[in-house]
Amino acid sequence: MTDKEIKKLADEIASALIARGLESQVDEWKVDNDTDHLVGELARCMTLQNAYLEREEFEKCAVMKIRIQEIKQKLGLPPGDMFEEEEGGDDEI
Repeated sequence: MTDKEIKKLADEIASALIARGLESQVDEWKVDNDTDHLVGELARCMTLQNAYLEREEFEKCAVMKIRIQEIKQKLGLPPGDMFEEEEGGDDEI
């Protein structure tokens, strides 16, 4: 292969890669990134809420609870506390 043929092949490969990149669903990547960010923020807020609860800083704990509910709503998760027992589950011995 000559240098000219190699450069032509490289140009064609680069053009094909660029075309494929433009055809991909960039909006889908953005949604995934937003979801990942929200999940990370939810974990951070839940960790802070637990820390505030242990230190009995209840005002800060309440703020975190509101923030957690907002994030759960954005993620489409149920708003209730995941540690609450379901109603009707009286299986005590």
